[in-house]
Formats: sequence, C-alpha cells, structure tokens
Amino acid sequence: MQGSEFNKILIVDDVAANIKILMGLLQPDYEIYFAKDGAKALALAASIKPDIILLDIVMPDMDGYETCKLLKRNTLTTDIPVIFISAMNEVKDETKGLEMGAVDYITKPFSPAIVKARIKTHLKLSRALGELKQLYSMALDASPLTGLPGNNSIAKRIEQAIKHKEPVCVLYLDLDHFKPFNDKYGFAKGDEVLLFCSRIIQEALTNSGVANAFVGHIGGDDFLTILPSDKANTVTNEIIRTFDNGIVNFYTTEDRQKKFIISHNRRGERQTFPIVSISMAGVDLTHSKYEQYIQVNDACSEAKKRSKDITGSSFVMDRRVSLSESKMHTQL
Repeated sequence: MQGSEFNKILIVDDVAANIKILMGLLQPDYEIYFAKDGAKALALAASIKPDIILLDIVMPDMDGYETCKLLKRNTLTTDIPVIFISAMNEVKDETKGLEMGAVDYITKPFSPAIVKARIKTHLKLSRALGELKQLYSMALDASPLTGLPGNNSIAKRIEQAIKHKEPVCVLYLDLDHFKPFNDKYGFAKGDEVLLFCSRIIQEALTNSGVANAFVGHIGGDDFLTILPSDKANTVTNEIIRTFDNGIVNFYTTEDRQKKFIISHNRRGERQTFPIVSISMAGVDLTHSKYEQYIQVNDACSEAKKRSKDITGSSFVMDRRVSLSESKMHTQL
C-alpha cells in the first residue's frame, strides 16, 4: 500500500520472514521499502530518503552497526532516524547501537504496539528537529535589520517550490528612487522605510488571507515573497495601496506637497526625484518548466525591468509559459 510521501519506512533485514512481519504491521500506515543487506540499504536510503530506518544488526558482509555508521557519515542520510530491531539483547549491544547514531533499540521478539508507538514518536521528533534546524539556518541567514530570511534561505525555498511543483508565485519587490531618499534624509530614515516596506508586505499577505507565506529580504531595498499564484493580484494591489498611502509620511511637509525632492544622482549631479514608489515583478511557477533557482531569478530580473519602466508603483507578472502579463499602476 502506498502511503504519504512523508511517511516512508525502510526495513533492512537479511531474513525475508522478518521483513514480511514488519511490512504486515506497518503497511496500513506507511510507504514501505526494504533491503536485505547493508550495501543495498545505503544506496536505497540515499535514493528515496526514508523518514525512518528499521535496521537489523546480524547480516552478512556488512552488519547493522557498520551500516548505521555509514548512514550517519553520508550527508544525504545522516539525519534519518535509525531504530535497531535485533535479537541481540545485551546491554552492550544496545549501547553500541546508540553509540553508532541510532535513536532507539528494540529487542526481538518485539511487541507490535511498542514498535508502532516508537516509530510514531521518532517521526514526530524528527520533524520537530528538522523544523528547528531550518529555523536556525534561517536565523543565521536573516537580515539584521528586518529579521527576514536572506539569500540562502530564499534560494532553498524557491528550489523547494520548483521540486514539489507548488502552485505559487515568486514576487520580487524593489523600491524606486530609494538612494536619493537615503542621500537626503539619511540612512536611519532609510532603515525606517525598509522596515515599513517589510511590515506592509507581511500585512498585505495576512489581510489577503495568505497564511504562512515566505517573505525574504534579499538586501538593501529588495524583498521577495512566495505566495499562492491565485492571490498575487490581490496581494500586490494591497501592497501598492498601503505603500503609496504610507510612504509620504517619511517626507517633510514641504517635500510631500511638492511630490518630489532634490538630491544627487549617481554622477553626483543635483536632480529632482519623485516620491519613492515600489516596483514588483511576479513569476508564476504554476505549470512552468523552471528547473533551477537561477532561472526563476533571471525571469524575476526581466519582469522587474519592465515594472520599473512604469512611472509610480507597479506590478508586472511574467508567467513565461503563457507569456501573459498583468500590470497594475497607481499615481501618487
């Protein structure tokens, strides 16, 4: 019986009868794979990445201890929980198994209820540890200003969306005329604008009924979010509305009334610049043929150029497959 892709169990035992017993016990709830020796178990584990491995100790050529040790050395399989199920019931046997990296040790003959309970417990623990590891990785990668995940986390999240063919849109957000604002008002005021931008992105997602969307801070005035494709227009409309209404509050009364500031361009020349606006580029991954993060990044860059060609806050969607484009434009 095929179960959930998140509940794969690999049984490793050289005795067919033992495999059949465990399969009969677990098949109603899990997707079961098996191997009859350590070498095949190593190859299969790296290929299918099971959620848990039930491993016998006494096997020809490579015993369970050595198999476990090699599983823990391989970066592809090191985090997979291993439970030894063995007739070797001495304390020294159990101790050695745990020292090899196993999370548990069950002796034969075993109680079916105990086996099922132990598996369920270790699956829960493994998921929790995986979530903690991901959060820790994101924290290390996070922007010191906004606290949002940075480039490494962004790349991993997009690769995940591509791999699982998620019906999502990658939304790239960039502020227009932000450097002149920074030059005139100072970096402290500029940081306030970036925090404001971070907040309205997250509020727009929440107000549009999008729960647990990924929001990242690429750096500077560049942000990215990943959201359901069917919510892209709703969310971007909300972002533009709240951004345009709120950005003017960061200007002096005089500049707000004039709707422009005088600052310096990249050549150091004095120039007039309009109120900061926000340009957004969306890349729809639904039914797309993207295979790598870099392809999505390139598509975002192309769509962003078109968005920034529009005066004021705007949104351009580039679906590539359908070549359709959606634009929304507001004037201050």
